[in-house]
Formats: sequence, C-alpha cells, structure tokens
Amino acid sequence: MCAQIASGMDAAGVSMPVIGQPARPHAVPADRDLQPFGERVSRFIGRSLMGLSAASWLVADLSVLLLTVYVGFIIFPPPEMQATPHIALWQACAVFAFSMTMASLVFGLYERETLLSRSRILTRVLLTVGTATVLAYAVIYVVMYSTVSRRVAGLTMASVVTIGTLIRLAACHAIHSVPRGLLVVGSRALFDSFQRAQQGGLLSEYRLAGYATTPNEPPGDTKDRNFVGEVVTQIPHLNQHQISDIVIGADAAKDAAVMEWIVPSLQHGCRVTNEAIFYEKAAGQILVDEITPAWFLFADLKVHCDRHGTMQRIFDLVTSAVCLCISAPLWPLIALAVKLCDGGPVFYSQDRVGQNGRVFKFHKFRTMRVDAENGKSVWASPNDPRATRVGRILRKTRFDELPQLYNVLAGQMSSVGPRPERPDIVEELTDKIPFYSERHLVKPGITGWAQISFRYGASIEDSKRKLQFDLYYLKHMSFELDMTILLRTLGTFLRGAC
Repeated sequence: MCAQIASGMDAAGVSMPVIGQPARPHAVPADRDLQPFGERVSRFIGRSLMGLSAASWLVADLSVLLLTVYVGFIIFPPPEMQATPHIALWQACAVFAFSMTMASLVFGLYERETLLSRSRILTRVLLTVGTATVLAYAVIYVVMYSTVSRRVAGLTMASVVTIGTLIRLAACHAIHSVPRGLLVVGSRALFDSFQRAQQGGLLSEYRLAGYATTPNEPPGDTKDRNFVGEVVTQIPHLNQHQISDIVIGADAAKDAAVMEWIVPSLQHGCRVTNEAIFYEKAAGQILVDEITPAWFLFADLKVHCDRHGTMQRIFDLVTSAVCLCISAPLWPLIALAVKLCDGGPVFYSQDRVGQNGRVFKFHKFRTMRVDAENGKSVWASPNDPRATRVGRILRKTRFDELPQLYNVLAGQMSSVGPRPERPDIVEELTDKIPFYSERHLVKPGITGWAQISFRYGASIEDSKRKLQFDLYYLKHMSFELDMTILLRTLGTFLRGAC
C-alpha cells in the first residue's frame, strides 16, 4: 500500500495524489530547477536564518553595538576637563554589551518565535534596547561613579535599533517565503477550515500539503487532490515531501492507531500538535468549541498574579495621566465640533460590564445621533449609518475613546484588556457562547488582543471569534504582550489619522 501511495496509485490502480504533488495549491514543485532563481535564493536564506542559533544573533547585535560605540568615541571624543570622570572606551563597550545581553535574555529577543512576527520583532527590539540603555546608565552613574556622552549612547542605541530591526524584518520576510509543510489528520471539513483560515490571512507561513484520514473514519475521496490516504501509510513520505508540521483533529485524536503513529512522526523531525494547540500558537486564539472547564485547570491563567496586577496598575496610571496631559488641548476642539454638529450632548455614557461582572459607567465622545438606540442595544458596525459626520471622523482617528482614560484612572478599566460590552448583550452572549463570562476575569481595556486581531463584532458569531482572542490574552497576558497590543493600536491610530 505504501508503495502504491508513493507512486500515486491506489489499490485499484486509480491515480491518486501524493503529498506535495505539483497540482496541489501551495505545493512544492517536484523539479526544484524549474523554480525561479530569486525564489530559490530566498528559500536558501530563509532556511539558513531559521537554523541560526541564539548565540549567532547575539554576536551580530554585539558587533553592531561595539562598532558604533567605537565610532561614537571617535566622532564625539570625551572632554579633557570635566567634574565627573568620563568612562573609557573599553569600559563603555563592556557595560553596553553586558546590558544588551541581559535585556535581550529578559525579553526573549533571540527566541526563534521572534522572527516569525513583525510586531513581535519591533516590540522586543524596542523593549530590549530601551531597558539596556537604562541599565547601562544605572551601572555607569550609580556603580562606577562615571559619565558617558549622551551622543555616544544615542548613536549606539539608535544604530542597534535601526540595523537590528531591519535585519530581523528581512529575516522574517525570508522565513515566510519558505512555507512549512502542514499535514492535517482528520476529515475534509477540518482541512477546509484550515484553507478558510489561510484565505483570511492566518497561517501564512504554512503550505497546506493535504489531509489524511484515520483507519476508523470513512475513506476519503481518491479523486480529491487534497486527500493523501490513511495517516498510518504516510510515515515514509514525511521527509520526502518536506512535512514539518502535523495537526491532529479533535476526533482523530481519539483513534488509538493515530496515537501510535505520533512517535514515529516525531522521529522524522515533525512537530505534532492537536487542533486547539496549533490554532493557539499559529493564529493567536483559543478554539472555544475545543475547550472544557478542565482547560482552565491547565491554562495557568495569570489573572490573579499580584505582581502582574500591580505592575499593570502602575503602568495604567502613568500612561493614562500622560495621555490625558498630551490630549488635553484636543478636548475643547472635539467638544465644540460634536456640539456644533447636531446640538446634542458632547459625551456619551452607558453601563458596561467590567471585571468580575461589576457594572460601571463607560464614557466616550458622542459619535452617533441622539436617537441612535432609544434605550435598546444595537450591534455596532464599521460604517454605522447612525454615526454623525463628526462621529465618523472621531471613530476613524479613535479620538472618541479619549474619555475612557478617566475610566482607567478610576480603576474601572485598563489600557489593555477585553472590550467591555452592554449588560443585556453580555447576558445574551453568555447564554449562547460557552465560557463567555470568563472574559470578565480581567479588567476591560481601551484596546485589546481581540480589537487588533478581529474586525467589529456585529453578530453572535463575531463575538464568539473575538472571545477566542480574549481567552488567548487571558492565558498569555504579560507586559510584552501588552506592549505589542499598544504598539499595533498606535499603528492603527496613525493609519486612521493620515
């Protein structure tokens, strides 16, 4: 049977597809010499970068850092006479290199997953360089009782940020040009869900090689070019057709024959995960239909971590106070524009559900007509016809969210978290979507993982999709993830304001 599958024939002599055959979309061509030269070069670079060790990336960053420190001392030589002794060149190199190494280890700059996401690259580079700068100055001023030229430090860190970011973005592009071969074990419907996810912009780093059925499932359609046969027959062909990832569907995972097949697959260098874990890592969401109450037992949620809660509260107070000060000149202008538009009230307040189900007053600049709801909650939409002319501009620029900074200062909301909803909508969604109320384990946020990852929620199905992102945030909430969300929100704001 294995030989027949390898040759593309089934037991009856009917032609059937093989994993990676040229006819299948996204498949790797059998004849590599027919690939364009540029594509082959890109694939080579991508594979090489994926294989680089963390030490190699550290050496590259430190080389840039030490070179720019040396150049900085030449361009901006230390003054001969000053009250505080100036740090020597070798000392500056040692301190900045030490600080850079420590900060990069803290923020995971050299973890392989960093290169798979542009937003993660930008976040970790900025966090690493910013922390390294603070640490270096602390060592130089507090420990060594010395000083260093701000121009030298600025040149060094700006060079590391610029060159380090550009190199990693180029590496990210090269890596994504080498799609990882993905074999789906389960039904055709499961494979179709992966295709839809890819068409929706997810799983872009994967090449869907096809799907294999289990021995206890009905046999697949041999005329289906995406069907590769029974899973137990595919072991000899995994390396041959560059299958690097295997996803086991929920129903297929209950088959004992599939469980026995997993270990040989691992020995061929494949990464084997179930459907829920794969979606969590690849798409940044938790499949609501696949979780049970036991999921919360093993998820190790950090919602009750005192240290994280304290740091988040301090960050919320500082950022909301700073944002209020910066945006203060805009408030009278926005209020005047809203008032002149239709003569209605400037602010819009309504009940929203917060942490642990507590209801609070939620504030915004009014963007809709005064009679937009008439006491009944209505789903919002991106181009809502109820929005006023000024309201549409405020929504596009996100300026309508500014009054929520008061909610953050009052402790009712956080900078980052699930979007708060109306009590009657929450009641409806809790009845129809499993575990919907668990999103209230944390404070709601002005922005969040669901907001930047999914469009406006205009239906129950959309709310279910957004819940999947909210549960991902609950499981992985951290300062780094919050920074990623805030940076991506800032990018959305800048694009909307332009």
